[in-house]
Amino acid sequence: MRLAVDLTPNPPHADETIVAVDVLRATTSIGMLLEKGAREVWVARSARAALAWAGADDLLLGEKEGLPPEGFHHGTSPAALARLEVRGRRVVYTSDHLPALLERVKRSQGVWLGSLRNAPSLVEQLRTSAPEAVRFVCAGFRGAEALDDALAAGLFVRALQGARELTELEGAARICTALFDRFSHPLEGLVASASGRFLRSMGFEDDLATAARVGADRTVPKLAGSELTAAGPLFRFLPVP
Repeated sequence: MRLAVDLTPNPPHADETIVAVDVLRATTSIGMLLEKGAREVWVARSARAALAWAGADDLLLGEKEGLPPEGFHHGTSPAALARLEVRGRRVVYTSDHLPALLERVKRSQGVWLGSLRNAPSLVEQLRTSAPEAVRFVCAGFRGAEALDDALAAGLFVRALQGARELTELEGAARICTALFDRFSHPLEGLVASASGRFLRSMGFEDDLATAARVGADRTVPKLAGSELTAAGPLFRFLPVP
């Protein structure tokens, strides 16, 4: 198995399986929503696209610079979403970084969402499906590399290395495993990250502890289709238990 990491989004090869990583907060919170019983999550390019797509019964969740845009029901805080009832609901979701990443990787062989919370389940899914090549694509933070995403990518790579005798590492995979080994607990890395510092400055300290709970969720979101609208593309994610 060939394992690669992109620290910021780049268009991948079409024959690769992609794992999108945006630990603080999109891939963490979308995984939690599906774990809690949401029927499906549609990721929209912008707040305008989400508002245009959402039906009267849909739940609108989003962030712009960490806060919910006008007209949305809730933001994307994992700590807050842990208390939200979403069972059976369709969610329309937007965030600062994930939509742009998805636009770059939408033509790949398959797209999954990875977080620290679903890391063991994600690794098991990849181990079982055994794709020839997996690329972990980090969303980054404001156009730069993000320590929280790199740390999670390092965890994934390290776990898959241990699961298979032959793995070939490319891109920033070795850097990310070294970062993962550097911290005694993932929460330390999240606290040290630029994303983590920003959320703490906004009063969202609990998001870091929620996102750092490795193995708390079993659900792995998988891209199940997309729609092109006048306001931009939307991406549909369904749960893989």
